[in-house]
Amino acid sequence: MPMSFGIARTRAAGATADGKTAVPAGNKRGNKVNVLILSCSTGQGHNAAAEAVREALMMRGAHCVVLDHITLRSERAAKNVGAVYIRTAVLMPHAFGATYRLGDRISHNYGHSPVYLANRKYAALLAEYIADGAYDAVVATHLYPAETLTCMRRRGMLDIPFYAVMTDYTCSPFWEETRPDLYFTPSEAVSEMFVEKGVPAEKLYATGIPVKSAALERVDKQDAKAVLELEGHTHLIAVMGGSMGGGRIIAIVRQLLKRIPDDTSVAALCGSNKRLAKRLNRCFSGSKRLRVVGYTDKALLWMQACDVLLTKPGGITSTEAAVGGVPLVLTAPIPGCETKNAAYFEARGIARRAFRPADAANEAIALVNNELAQYLMRSRQKRTIKRFAADDIAKRILEAGEAYHRDERIHP
Repeated sequence: MPMSFGIARTRAAGATADGKTAVPAGNKRGNKVNVLILSCSTGQGHNAAAEAVREALMMRGAHCVVLDHITLRSERAAKNVGAVYIRTAVLMPHAFGATYRLGDRISHNYGHSPVYLANRKYAALLAEYIADGAYDAVVATHLYPAETLTCMRRRGMLDIPFYAVMTDYTCSPFWEETRPDLYFTPSEAVSEMFVEKGVPAEKLYATGIPVKSAALERVDKQDAKAVLELEGHTHLIAVMGGSMGGGRIIAIVRQLLKRIPDDTSVAALCGSNKRLAKRLNRCFSGSKRLRVVGYTDKALLWMQACDVLLTKPGGITSTEAAVGGVPLVLTAPIPGCETKNAAYFEARGIARRAFRPADAANEAIALVNNELAQYLMRSRQKRTIKRFAADDIAKRILEAGEAYHRDERIHP
């Protein structure tokens, strides 16, 4: 059962001259609940989920800090971990998939996996950070910090509530060996996957995957096009590869430009992948129907402006699109959890799945021209995807602490 919340105070983290993250220096926060949210920079999905939970907790009066726990060792270490993950996932997807499948085979709920062993080395640093910041609860949106927190709990180094937020529509390897007070899962079906791997059902809440409030705002398609300077384009197909610009975007764009009619344009969103943006501009420099978009803070607006979105099936991007009622075609995934995400969405009729570029282009064009299919997909998205997951998670975290605090007063 979650432990009680105490009086909250926190400190703002910063970097020291040697590149290590400083232990925060104390600032009183009155009686606000003080929550630490831990993520890891292996792609932006986990960070986006952390920010969504932070936003929802702060709306309910809590004070929150989001941290990549690896920065407690050094900023360089955190960047290296993220860079290795991204290079493997984007440049060597088959190797990444093989590693995921191996993890699935050896994963169990009672042992110490290689992921646990790698992340236990941060336990002392994180315990010091939590104690010095006087945090009342800690939330993990990534497996790596969840493993560190699990090690701390086993060693008696963690005496505050610990919550885990899932960001994919499956029980990925090694999550079942973690020991949070509660798991927040995307759906009842995913909770059942956790139960099958030995996680107690009473620790599972099917809240949905958290997205920021901006994803819940409905923007008129024409208004979105006006902001993005797309007036005059009758139909728009957007292609995304997540924050890393992964997936076979160049091949998909090539197939789309071969097939789309004159009244349709294509926008390719490259995320932080500058190399991809340069290659697209070079390969399709003569096309007037292609807009290459580098890193942008308007990704949600592009989703609202398009008629169909083609994207690799990252948990956060797919959820944001479905929450916004955007017709979806899921393209070549990073093998592993994204493959499971694509299967989950297709089985429920909330997206189409097409991993070959030519098939993806055909599915997108067919969907653009079929208003009934779009309507049915949006209706299923609305029934299936939980829109207010972030607020539900925040509410449950705060209520769990308050309930235990009341119980302590009654039964000291």
